[in-house]
Amino acid sequence: MNKFGMRQVLMAISLSLIFGSSSLINLGNSEFPLDPVILKIRYFIVGINLIFLITMSGFDIWHIPTKPVPLLLFWSLFTLVSVISGLVNNDLASVRDGLWLMLAVPVIFFKAFPKLMDKNANFIISLSLFLGLLPYIFMSLLLHPLSESNSNIYSGVFPNSNQLGFTCASMASGIIILLIGSLSQTPNIWYVPFSFLWLFSLMMILVTNARTSLIAFAAMSVILLLRLLQKPQFLIAIILGITTLASSIIIGLSGDQTQGILQQITNIQKKEALSGREEIWSKTISDMSLLGHGTNYFDLNFGLGGHNSIIIALGSNGLIAAYLMIGFMMASFYYTYRYFRRYEKQELYACGPLVITTGFWFLAMGEGMFGSLGNAMTMAYMLSLGVTIIKVDPSTNRQSNKNLHPEQFP
Repeated sequence: MNKFGMRQVLMAISLSLIFGSSSLINLGNSEFPLDPVILKIRYFIVGINLIFLITMSGFDIWHIPTKPVPLLLFWSLFTLVSVISGLVNNDLASVRDGLWLMLAVPVIFFKAFPKLMDKNANFIISLSLFLGLLPYIFMSLLLHPLSESNSNIYSGVFPNSNQLGFTCASMASGIIILLIGSLSQTPNIWYVPFSFLWLFSLMMILVTNARTSLIAFAAMSVILLLRLLQKPQFLIAIILGITTLASSIIIGLSGDQTQGILQQITNIQKKEALSGREEIWSKTISDMSLLGHGTNYFDLNFGLGGHNSIIIALGSNGLIAAYLMIGFMMASFYYTYRYFRRYEKQELYACGPLVITTGFWFLAMGEGMFGSLGNAMTMAYMLSLGVTIIKVDPSTNRQSNKNLHPEQFP
């Protein structure tokens, strides 16, 4: 990691506020909708900080990236189809969101912000994810202590335990990146607290009984495990630390508290595989059309969301949009993996885009991730793709590429 001065601190604070405030949407659901005032505050905080970062970038937002072609082509076509679908279905919300994704996301998240953060981008994104989402976990445990929970499933300050699990998994993506990066630092003592935070995230996901979040956490942790296999001494230290922490928790809690937490963890095995989502998915597939039925399709037919980003695209924007989203997903994995393998020996946090992409799409299999703003994981995913694009397309950041590969420039 390069020099981390006041400028980088301001970026991290601003990005933490963006991640934290955008995730206010998770505090409500169809049964307990958010107060409109909270939604206005959400847009206000995000908007102010977006303007602040754009100002820091010197308004360098006028050149849309052109490479990598497959990734940007799938994105451009997906957003274009979303706009066309909105026009055909007289759905102004779909048109609005499609235009935001088509025009603003490429210039702001794919280019301006990653270029602004430069070589510290992966570190700033992962640190901001952790700092931006930690208050939700802290307030949950403060206002609703885990040991005093009367329910077998813990939800904290959220109306639904899956929303808390989702927040923990999103925060864990930042922790995993920071942990992997700390393993290569000298001295590398930071891997100790990040290891405990990784374990803490796992424990929180288990007690929320959030299966999709647990799968996403496990998928991201596979990348961590592969890194640890290259440094067996750290793997042994982390295993010993986990054993010590787990033993301390069990000893420190009373018998009833321990039994209650263990009961919450075992409940995840009793949960229905898809919790009724297969009925929504089956009905959406049977109703599919080329350009969908508009953003109100799920509320009108089911009274709740589609619980899958691709299914939501299929129902709202149609079959063409769903296929283009799948193409964009596959291109995302391909380019972030290439980025990781190419720069893992040069950058401590080169795993960032791959970890966030993995977490994002596994979470997307159980939640809707795209929208006018989305949530912290959505924005982190877009920024991570931007980090990858900046390195692939020299025209977006010639100076950074010159520093990395001087032999390619006269």
